[in-house]
Amino acid sequence: MQKSESKETTQLCNHAFSLMVDRAKSGDNEALIRVLEEMQSEIDSLAGFLKLPKEEGIQEITTRFIEKIRG
Repeated sequence: MQKSESKETTQLCNHAFSLMVDRAKSGDNEALIRVLEEMQSEIDSLAGFLKLPKEEGIQEITTRFIEKIRG
């Protein structure tokens, strides 16, 4: 039986992700790539709700996500 992540571990992961987003906002392309990799499953899932072919939906969401971070 697996143990679920502790609250402390989850907070640490959230903090690390926040730091990565802040670095991406500051122009760090490597951080932006890592954030996108981390969000890929969510982006794929959300793309299914758009009235576009899935690949176009993924591209649209990814583009807007980058615009939000860099904008």
